[in-house]
Amino acid sequence: MNNKYKVALICICLNKQYWEYLPPMVESAKKFFLKGHDVDFIAWTDMPKENPLGVKVIPTEPFQWPLPTLHRYTLFLREEELLKTYDFIFYVDADMKFCSRINDEILGDLVGAVHPMYYIRPNYNPPYEPNEKSTAFIPRTGRVIIEDGKKRFQPLYFAGGFQGGSSEAFIKAMKVMKQNIDDDFAKNNYIAIWNDESHWNKYCFENPPNVVLNPSYIYPDSLINAYYRKVWGRNFVPKLITLTKKFSLSKDGGANIQQTLKTV
Repeated sequence: MNNKYKVALICICLNKQYWEYLPPMVESAKKFFLKGHDVDFIAWTDMPKENPLGVKVIPTEPFQWPLPTLHRYTLFLREEELLKTYDFIFYVDADMKFCSRINDEILGDLVGAVHPMYYIRPNYNPPYEPNEKSTAFIPRTGRVIIEDGKKRFQPLYFAGGFQGGSSEAFIKAMKVMKQNIDDDFAKNNYIAIWNDESHWNKYCFENPPNVVLNPSYIYPDSLINAYYRKVWGRNFVPKLITLTKKFSLSKDGGANIQQTLKTV
């Protein structure tokens, strides 16, 4: 591809415990993300005004989890006119890190990265939204495809941490997801089981991405040998790593990890 595109890499970094993750994410993106294209970095954040990273900051008041992620599309669409000036828009979690080149293979109308837990293994049921009253509801077990004349469950579950596409297609997706999230609140006082990720999966269920990225683009930084390689049956070259946050660890969480390892 010889065209040079204008690309927005957008993220949310709200609440002090997340501040430390934004600088290394941006620095790693400058090194590895879509080199050869014009990439702007835009952050909706409550960080102090000092900005040595060259990031365009959208000052944003902090609010309690899970609202920062659940209402990401509301925040982004407030800057719709700005986002329309780009050819492509990609969202990335602030607590991630680019570690090898990401090139034009990610450029498409709608781009989703499969969750590493549910890739390949059809016996792992993705955690689709189970509430039929939710706008994010997906019938279990999800999508069934015909392969070699036989029906097969396709275990596609998309992670919320990296997503995007052309500005036209992704802004359209954001508007639908925002409306669905708002409807869940207004009509049922309900939040989907995995917040915005549930709504992203519902949108992708009804509008399959034309670019589907493997776990290289949502690569976990822990349990690789002990767990994920056993699930995958192989390994992937990490391109974008999801970081385990110290403040998210708990005694219960550690116990759950140990129990998971025993069942693999």
